[in-house]
Amino acid sequence: MARDAGAHMHGDVSLLSMSADDSEDVANVSAALAPIPESTRAQLQRWILSIALVNFDLELGPDVECMYPALDISKEEKDNIAFSAFPDTTVFSDGSLVFSWRVREVPLGASSAMPPRIPDMTEPKVQETGPLRRVSLRHSARQITRSFLGASYELESVPANRPPTSGSRSTSYMYGYTFFLQKRDPLLRRGYFQKSLVLLSHLPYVALFGEMAARVGPVFFEHGLPVLESLVQEIAQWAAPSPGAMLSLPCIGSLLSATLPHGNEAQNGDWASTHGAPILASVPSTPLPVVFQQLVPDLWLVWECMLLADPILVVGRDPRSVSEAVWHMLDLIRPVACAGDYRPYFHIHDYDFRALVSRNKPQAGTVLGVTNPFFLQTCAHWPHVLQLGYEACNVPPKSARRGTVGALAPSFTSKRKRHVSKDRGLLSEVLALAAKPDGHGKANVLLRRYFADLTERFLAPLNRYMASLIPAHFDLSSPAEPPRIKPFHNADFLASLKTHSTPLKMRQRSLSTNASLRHALYADFLQCPNFSLWLQARIHAAQEEQRQRRLAALCTGDVDAFARAHSTAECTDLYVRLFGELRTVHTQLTQPVQTPGRRWRTEGGVLKPTGTDARALETRRAQLKAQLEKLQSAMPAELRAELDAQHGSAD
Repeated sequence: MARDAGAHMHGDVSLLSMSADDSEDVANVSAALAPIPESTRAQLQRWILSIALVNFDLELGPDVECMYPALDISKEEKDNIAFSAFPDTTVFSDGSLVFSWRVREVPLGASSAMPPRIPDMTEPKVQETGPLRRVSLRHSARQITRSFLGASYELESVPANRPPTSGSRSTSYMYGYTFFLQKRDPLLRRGYFQKSLVLLSHLPYVALFGEMAARVGPVFFEHGLPVLESLVQEIAQWAAPSPGAMLSLPCIGSLLSATLPHGNEAQNGDWASTHGAPILASVPSTPLPVVFQQLVPDLWLVWECMLLADPILVVGRDPRSVSEAVWHMLDLIRPVACAGDYRPYFHIHDYDFRALVSRNKPQAGTVLGVTNPFFLQTCAHWPHVLQLGYEACNVPPKSARRGTVGALAPSFTSKRKRHVSKDRGLLSEVLALAAKPDGHGKANVLLRRYFADLTERFLAPLNRYMASLIPAHFDLSSPAEPPRIKPFHNADFLASLKTHSTPLKMRQRSLSTNASLRHALYADFLQCPNFSLWLQARIHAAQEEQRQRRLAALCTGDVDAFARAHSTAECTDLYVRLFGELRTVHTQLTQPVQTPGRRWRTEGGVLKPTGTDARALETRRAQLKAQLEKLQSAMPAELRAELDAQHGSAD
């Protein structure tokens, strides 16, 4: 069953062999799960924050029924989770869907409402009888119901009680990985059983958690809450996530093989297209040519718009298609990070709606994946609209009074003129492969590797200029504090670009030279927020690289020659630096690093370094200790005794 469930990861709306009676049993089961110990919760929340069960209430709309474990979330977060967990689409009546979304955290201190009461799955199901809860969310019940019937909207139909801007200025986000099930049920007033199982996480591992949701969802709806108890125990035993790790993770009686990314670096590999290969955690499992289909020739312009942080509206038939498209678009420009607010699946009830969608100019870097045709009206002034395309949908007659979802042709409407030349040979090869039933995997690998290389070629002149700003030489005479990195000057970089050019091939135009197109492309990049984020990350990496070079000089430099050629004061300074680094390494090896927990995560103390990290630290400690002993033997006995008395032992 686990392997069959994996097919949902590709987003096919498929039927499950589950009767309405079975569904009702799952819906009404009383919780009998054991409370999660604090230590288990801390280990669990290295990966996921909680598991939420979301139901569609006829009067309230989507509602978070319970969580496991419970989180102290605000009303805004509760509503965002509930609405994001239900597809705003009418593309199917019976079946399931796996998709993902991203919402801003609204901590309790920033909330404008009383904290909601959400039952934990370890307590009996709460039966609420009073009118208070029903009235609190009833304000938009009619609009909510109409939303999920697929009607078109006017701007005024957006819930009026939402604030004009987000109630939170938080820069932290929560990710949801959803398994949604819809089944006809004549016993229910709405006529359908509709429920979502949601994995909530702080990690943007779309393929890993999407595959988990696809496997866990069917098993949960067949066997009920004990499945989640087993899942929590399994995740708590997983090794902590670490950059670049390749892990085998137990999940509901099977193993998930996954490779985690190195920060924002692109994940690639020749094995990415083979059956049973490890999951690339940060990349959607559905191949890029399948997600974009007829729009593959537009990917060069999409890449350029994403690189320059242009706002893009992505419109599709269902949350799966738009969420996977947005994740792939983010992947196209790695290692450049998106500095704007991106939402793989976005709906009109998000508390950031009025901040991100208005008649004003959209914010730079905003990327929204939407399914409601209302956005095509409201965001008609956006500079870039990518329509994934869908056929006309059949909707109930009552919902047709205000318009239905018509056919939407695939297209990319953009106000930007492309600078970079397409690789026509690669495009032809990819399209030919994509036309074959078994060619999607290979086409996906070719496309992703190509755009990863295209981004690196774009960054080559920037990296070359940055290298000229970073002092590279270190020896035993270098000061304890490394020299500062020189500031980045746009004019100097553009002059360097004119001298050294770029490996990018620019588009041929009759009225523009290659040099002017290159200058325009890079000048635009220097003015966009993606550049600021890239520069900040590059400076941080350069500072760490400097620190490693300085350490390497201390570990491998000729101490005997230094002692013969330098004064007593300079030898004393070197002694202090060696001793300080030795003490730092010793502390890293012997004491857990205390890191502050981020809201729900009770991280406490991180375990001591293990594996490769521990071996590297042991090697560095041995090198520093040997260097210190050499320097001590070259010093006068009186000075050596004085330094030993002042600093003691580094062990």
